[in-house]
Amino acid sequence: MTNSDNDEWIVKDSAVHRRMADVRNQVGGHINEADALNLVRSGGKNPYSELHLFERTELSEDEIEQRAFFDQYTPTFNFRYMMRTFKRELTRARRYRRPLAVAIVIIDGLPGVFHQYGAHALDQCIMSSAETLILSCRADIDMVGRYGEDRFMLILPETPGSGAAILCEKIRKKFLDLEIDFNWYRIQLTTSVGISYYPGHGGDVEELIAQADLAAETVQENGGNGIAYAPETSGSEVSGESWG
Repeated sequence: MTNSDNDEWIVKDSAVHRRMADVRNQVGGHINEADALNLVRSGGKNPYSELHLFERTELSEDEIEQRAFFDQYTPTFNFRYMMRTFKRELTRARRYRRPLAVAIVIIDGLPGVFHQYGAHALDQCIMSSAETLILSCRADIDMVGRYGEDRFMLILPETPGSGAAILCEKIRKKFLDLEIDFNWYRIQLTTSVGISYYPGHGGDVEELIAQADLAAETVQENGGNGIAYAPETSGSEVSGESWG
């Protein structure tokens, strides 16, 4: 697909945010958790259903939104939309002197799940991980996106580093309680979480993500099932965790 083709079906930012609130409210917040998970898991057409190929002229509004904003295989936002949103949130945080945090969540052991149980078990683990992260975050404020094969990114507006650590510890404990039934097996997962925040770790989106990713990888290299802050960047735009 060419760039000109993409431009025909990707919705402009001015229209995105008028419609995204309605889409996001389908998961948590304004409906109960059971209904939210039923929506995510349903096999019918909704913005989170598995993507199938359609001719461009046949795309519905839900299919346009899915291609533009959502990951193909999980009910989370795609990396492109997360980056655009993160840049906008960082601009707002800088302008109004507000805290902003980002966390990278690595799902420990996913390659082992694939080798031991197969691709279907891996897909089920990834979906369950996405659902757990969505239900752990504030549906009307935080954003959960797919960052890689084994990891997700959380954008946490109005959240200092200490607040991000509280949330990530909650997530770590939820994964300890998560048991995924696959055939006659019971699969358990853990997480390695890295946190960076503005101010304190610099004022650049790419830098903040790289710092959080490095912290998450450090946790995983040390055995996983933990959380860690990225080291504070010397000479960052604003030092410290808050302006108070």
